[in-house]
Amino acid sequence: MMLLGMLVVRYQLICYAQTPRPELEKLTNDIVEPFFAQMSPDGKFVVLSEINEDSEVSLTISETQKPFRKIRRSSGAKYFFLSNDVLVLWSGNVLQKINLKTFDESEIQNVKAIDFIEDENLLLVHYDNSKNNVLEIYGQKFIVKQKIESVLRWKKTEGEVIVFNSEGKKKRLLKISSDGVSNQVIWSSEEDIYNVFKSESAKGGYVVSLTGTSGLKTYYIKPDFTTVELNNSSIGSYHQIAVKQSSDVNAVFLTLSKTLPLDNKTVSIWYAQEKDLSNYFYGERPSIDLLWYPEEQRVVEVDTDYIGYTGLGKSSMFLRRKRDQRMIDKNDIIYGDHLAEIYLWNCSTGKEIQLGKDGGKMYFDKKGNYILRFAEAGWKLFDTRTMKDRMLNMSKTAVPHFSAGTILWSLKGELIEQNLKDFQKKRIFSSDADSIDILNTIKKSTEVGIHRKYYYLDDHFVLLATHNKNDLKSTYYKIEAGKKQVIIPKTTDRVKFLQTNKDGNKFVWIEENYNKPPIVMSKQRQSVSNLVHLYNKLDTKAKGISKKQIYYKGVNNEDLQASLFLPADFDPQKKYPVVLWIYEKQQEFTDKYLVPTFKNTRGFNARLLLESGYLVLLPDINYDSRGSALSALYCINNVLDKLKKVENVDMGTIALMGQSLGGFETNFIATHSDRFAAFISGAGASDIIHMANSFNYNFKSPDYYRFERGPFKIRASFEENKQKYFDNNPLYHVSKVRAPMLLWSGSEDKNVDQEETRTFFSALRKYRKTVVALFYSGEGHSLAQYNAQKDLTLRMLDWYDYFLKNKRNILWIGKQMKDAE
Repeated sequence: MMLLGMLVVRYQLICYAQTPRPELEKLTNDIVEPFFAQMSPDGKFVVLSEINEDSEVSLTISETQKPFRKIRRSSGAKYFFLSNDVLVLWSGNVLQKINLKTFDESEIQNVKAIDFIEDENLLLVHYDNSKNNVLEIYGQKFIVKQKIESVLRWKKTEGEVIVFNSEGKKKRLLKISSDGVSNQVIWSSEEDIYNVFKSESAKGGYVVSLTGTSGLKTYYIKPDFTTVELNNSSIGSYHQIAVKQSSDVNAVFLTLSKTLPLDNKTVSIWYAQEKDLSNYFYGERPSIDLLWYPEEQRVVEVDTDYIGYTGLGKSSMFLRRKRDQRMIDKNDIIYGDHLAEIYLWNCSTGKEIQLGKDGGKMYFDKKGNYILRFAEAGWKLFDTRTMKDRMLNMSKTAVPHFSAGTILWSLKGELIEQNLKDFQKKRIFSSDADSIDILNTIKKSTEVGIHRKYYYLDDHFVLLATHNKNDLKSTYYKIEAGKKQVIIPKTTDRVKFLQTNKDGNKFVWIEENYNKPPIVMSKQRQSVSNLVHLYNKLDTKAKGISKKQIYYKGVNNEDLQASLFLPADFDPQKKYPVVLWIYEKQQEFTDKYLVPTFKNTRGFNARLLLESGYLVLLPDINYDSRGSALSALYCINNVLDKLKKVENVDMGTIALMGQSLGGFETNFIATHSDRFAAFISGAGASDIIHMANSFNYNFKSPDYYRFERGPFKIRASFEENKQKYFDNNPLYHVSKVRAPMLLWSGSEDKNVDQEETRTFFSALRKYRKTVVALFYSGEGHSLAQYNAQKDLTLRMLDWYDYFLKNKRNILWIGKQMKDAE
């Protein structure tokens, strides 16, 4: 066989363009995508935000029960419901006030920013320099309550507003009254104000930091507005400050930090003992945590052998995590947080209690009185007030949600309420579902770990969704005072932005499906839901798309599914080429509307493939101890065995594609399978032995932890199991590739270096394989710029047309193939 031509395309120097597709251009230009919906306080109106192919944002404001009453706006950077029937909309430097009863409008010019204080119903309107940077504060009726001159900025702190303004040489902080009518000066000085914080302590007050020539100055403002300076010579060099929740009623909890300049020397010296290699890029960032007792003029620096200090309640108790001295790099903890040693430390007595391993997860109630975690023996509930630990008899798979005086446990299709006084349990909801999601849970992460978080309900009702795994159906409910209301009956549709008004008796949501453009629905109490708005009316072909479920076995004999999409003009007498897109498990996403767009960050668009005459298969992949590559190969072979039983599939024209982990798995499968006619792989690893110890410029650390404990599923170091690395490495089998490969990468990819793609290209080239590589200038791990996204999408279609449909009039591919044909 003659040497096949090889082609490298760098995006900014494209000489061979993609094939024009005017029919797809027209389809995409008519499409918009909803990306947010906001309900008015009484649920009578809804604002819908949408974005088109050119990334232009527009708004639709509709009445929910009389949807024929609508207005549209071409843009809106920010908007708020000032009251039930008054909407304010800011774009550019213009503020619009819209009376939703009459649709009458008025405008204010020269506005550079707006903000809204929801609890007090106060609108902040900040004018530009032409109006002397005036801040006007409006009430619900759009009447000015006060004006403040020369405003620099403001800060919202849990319902309060602190305004930064200047008066002559003075820099001032003004606390706005809750009714918006007046303000009180809480600070005034000639020095620049760096920031202001609520003290986050039981005694209230504020912390103010100033930027002086000698460093940061910090003051505590008492509730009576007298001040105390943080007077400690050892902390003057720090120039950043953060105030965190304090569990000691007499102390303010501070974190001070600074960034040291990098040495501009000829050589950068890296030391193996440095656990944070990002210091060699950004400079060292030393920090200290302090408990500051302003009344006593006392500062306590906490023990640096621990990190993640998190104050809970008002019992002087702090959660903290012991530094793991065995770690080589700071990112070693990313997939090993479940192994961390967690302690509860009393800052008053200095004593601590080891809470043991928690699997990386903890749950806290709103006030921080309770700590709930699953230890080896089962669920344990720690009361920070009584310092008592109690075992709770509940399944390991249950998910807890704190509510007023109770824990709500979601377990498979049930919701169980457990009283925190007598710990009695009762079932308050039951269904045949496989899982339940509580939708109005408030989740707040903490310093001690991303999955150690506050997890509670603040409403007097529960919004929940039940999910069935096999038929992919869900039902949506509201539960209040023991009564169950069905909001959305069992459906295969995808439901987004489900929300309720403050009283919990009116609902708005967006629903869609793969063959159903998004629609906005509303519902009042027990009434039948009604249509508010329909997106993409011109997309009449979507409803003709159909889907078949394919069932097969994954590793460990797990039941898996794949979704096979058929085009709207599907002909049961024909055989079709099929494109497989892979990335772990995907079935939960197959109810998304198949948007026809060129805005594809990964180059894949199922709808455009369907419109171009292909079937599209989205299979699930699961993993076991053999590694992600071999696991993926096993799953894909099994789904192909089932796919060949579908009469309309041409098994001689099957293609595989993926990006990132899916790109790595595509590279590997290409080296181990003769069942595909073409491949496309994006930003995928090709040599995992090299990559595991290479430097990741995204995370600023070596990459080995992603192989040993992360998505590559090797579960061992190279030293511990060399054979598994060999067996899962695409590069070591590259000579066995049997089908054409299109590779792509971003030149600025900091997550999987473009050299992984170039290495695979070079190896394929050496063994005279058919390969083209696309290197997108300035792009990262995924494509961000529209021109690059469109280019890759069109080249994807060209690649499959050439190799699956035998269309030979594609010049940029023909340049590669001219010596082979």
